[in-house]
Amino acid sequence: MNQRLQMSSRPQSDASDAQPAARSLQNGPLFIVSLWRAGSSLLYALLNKHPDVALMYEADFVLLKPVFLKAASPDWAERWEFLNSSLSRHGLSPNDFPAARNFPEAFEGSHRAYAQRKGAAIWGDKSPHYYDRLTFLAETFPGARFIIVWRDLFQTTSSIVRAAASGSSYFSKSGMPLRAIAGYQTLKKECDSLLAKGVPVCQLNYEDLVSDPASAMTDVCRFLGIPYLDALATIDGADRSATHAGEHHRLLRGNAIVAQSRPDALAPVLRKKIERYHAWYKKLYAGTWPPYPKEAPAVEFPSPLQRITDRVAYRFFRRWDALVELIFCLAPLRLLSRYRQGKAKLRARLASPSLDLKS
Repeated sequence: MNQRLQMSSRPQSDASDAQPAARSLQNGPLFIVSLWRAGSSLLYALLNKHPDVALMYEADFVLLKPVFLKAASPDWAERWEFLNSSLSRHGLSPNDFPAARNFPEAFEGSHRAYAQRKGAAIWGDKSPHYYDRLTFLAETFPGARFIIVWRDLFQTTSSIVRAAASGSSYFSKSGMPLRAIAGYQTLKKECDSLLAKGVPVCQLNYEDLVSDPASAMTDVCRFLGIPYLDALATIDGADRSATHAGEHHRLLRGNAIVAQSRPDALAPVLRKKIERYHAWYKKLYAGTWPPYPKEAPAVEFPSPLQRITDRVAYRFFRRWDALVELIFCLAPLRLLSRYRQGKAKLRARLASPSLDLKS
């Protein structure tokens, strides 16, 4: 088996058998999934250069699933745009796809419409927000395929910390490093569950992608059954118009793939914690996972009490995330809009250098 890439045992069609994308859309979606700051955006930018592929960028439509709990949900497209500007980022409008009665119809109709506009056969989404919902997605879309991107947990968490320091309000949330540490194993369990069920899964290491993009993208194309193109090995010319703004995406918007490690932003206590969990994960999976770093540091494992405490805290954060999603999906949009405007004004006021803290 190729050491860079691991695939499910389900046979894939040879690239030479691939037909022009314009013939028809494939039955199921393709999902590119990783943890936050783990390399899925780079893979998205490279793969979307292929004429057969038109994935949306962090459309995160699965977060809107509670909207369809209501008897009538005519405002789902408006809420989707309010959530993360997905429609405008991808140049879509509600008139571009058919009316939908439920979550699967709405997801499929909108994502297919985006792919049809490009004339591509492969449709779907790239998002880290799906990392603990792979099983749900596979059950909802029986024809789905998945590409899982792994990255060294030290570098992933360090990148999250740097993103928070650069001004990202999302990555500044409480518990983001813990979400990464615990979510790492959650993604592994979800991935293994898909493999056990025979769902087509491709596992790619970020470190291999940046060090040898041509070989990594050749393997990805083989998995998808599409011809490899030399243009996929460089980010130059990639369409990144749908990506989010922010300093933490500066490298993604560049014209070269940066292979060297970024500066370490981890505090000593956090680094020690990651070392212990990395060693623990290596023990649990008999040294086969995580793929990078290849060697586990010679440190103590996290104690049972620490693992229990961290798991409880992680579940609390994820329950909180779910509650926020539910409120967003069910609360009146007018109220949500006022809340967002109030937060923006408060951030602007706090960031103002002329702010008089004594007033």
